[in-house]
Amino acid sequence: MSNGMNVFRKSGLYIIYLLVAFIFIGPIIYLFVASLKSDTQIISDMSSLKGFIPYGNLSFENYKSVLTTMDFTRYFSNSVIVTLCTVLFGTIINAMIGFSLGMLNFKGKKLLISIVIALTIIPTEAVIINRLMITAELNLLNTMAALILPSMAYPSYIFLYYTHFRGMPKELLEAAIMDGSGYIRSFFKIFLPLSKPIVATVAIMAFIRTWGDLLWPTLVLRDDSLRTLPLVLRSLFNSEYMQWGEIFAFGAMTTLPTLVIFMIFQKQFIQSVASSGIK
Repeated sequence: MSNGMNVFRKSGLYIIYLLVAFIFIGPIIYLFVASLKSDTQIISDMSSLKGFIPYGNLSFENYKSVLTTMDFTRYFSNSVIVTLCTVLFGTIINAMIGFSLGMLNFKGKKLLISIVIALTIIPTEAVIINRLMITAELNLLNTMAALILPSMAYPSYIFLYYTHFRGMPKELLEAAIMDGSGYIRSFFKIFLPLSKPIVATVAIMAFIRTWGDLLWPTLVLRDDSLRTLPLVLRSLFNSEYMQWGEIFAFGAMTTLPTLVIFMIFQKQFIQSVASSGIK
């Protein structure tokens, strides 16, 4: 009886796991399946589970239309430039701040840590007008710099790096200093290479945040040639007759890089979550 109950209980748990997984994976499946269908078929399948099933006249016509009529390459390049610059420079800046707060002792350190923690609680929308005013004062509106510079340092990422470096042995830094290495050299030669899991985690989070950002580019960009993918995707919903096939194809092409990045770095991401307990 006990074995039968255990099997029944495990089966029930697996069913629940599958349902929860489908809730998260279902929209992605729907997105890619719908991108292969015609507008008529998409509209007819919207109110049923047929939307998740690849059937009928499937083709890549929607993708061809996006690539030939929407200048997708330019908008994709804009998003790549902004995201890569934000992630690369942000990784160095946030990691160096987290290293300083976690490994070094200096006057005012506790106050700075308290400020970083407080800033992680404040939503971006609460201070976005202030950021916009500063950006305008610096004459950076309608430039790539307006998209990159305000997003490089982020309190949540600084806090993650701070908690990571705080858990590392300070004797390692003391030994490096005694061997003649300065703080900067020790950071780049010793501590940053030992922090690959947390670097991968923050890089993925920064990539997702920057790649899908819509609000900030909407406020600072006016030139059509500088628009990023989320801005263009939003503009597709402004027409009187929406081309659903092109919308889903555009969304699929926008989502695919995020999935690829996560698949590449998922091992480091999982290691960081397991070791530091972050979510």
